[in-house]
Formats: sequence, C-alpha cells, structure tokens
Amino acid sequence: MQVSLVLELYEKQGQVLKNTLDVEFSDLEFFRRVLSVPDQDPLMYGSYKIDKISNSKIFDKYGFMLDVDRYDCYAGYRQIS
Repeated sequence: MQVSLVLELYEKQGQVLKNTLDVEFSDLEFFRRVLSVPDQDPLMYGSYKIDKISNSKIFDKYGFMLDVDRYDCYAGYRQIS
C-alpha cells in the first residue's frame, strides 16, 4: 500500500461521487498551502475543497484543470492499494 493524493469529484446536486483521480507524484506542502490546510492535519488526511483560485494554481503547477463549476472537487491523501 502507498499513500497518494486523491482528488474526488462529486455532483453538485446530490453529492454523488462521480470520479476519483490518484496523483502519484504530488507536493504535500504545495497542496497544504494552496488549500489552506490547518496545522492540525500535517499529512492532509482530511478532504479539502478545491475552489477556482486553488484550481488555477494546481493547473499552473501540474497542468490539469478540474471542472469546479460542474463538480464539487476535494483533495486529500489516502492509502491506496
């Protein structure tokens, strides 16, 4: 098992999980800064909402853009198999 950044996309209406994306190579400190993660979650195991501003910063660094107008998008580190 490994820990990876997981992005979760939910329908805005109904909160149905539509997709998850694993980001194998990610910068924990970058995501902590961009998503304003509190000090009480140093490894970012909570789920943090990606808004338009943080989405733009993620795009600048990683080259992908999430559809935050269509989906509620969240990021957090999870164990994956």
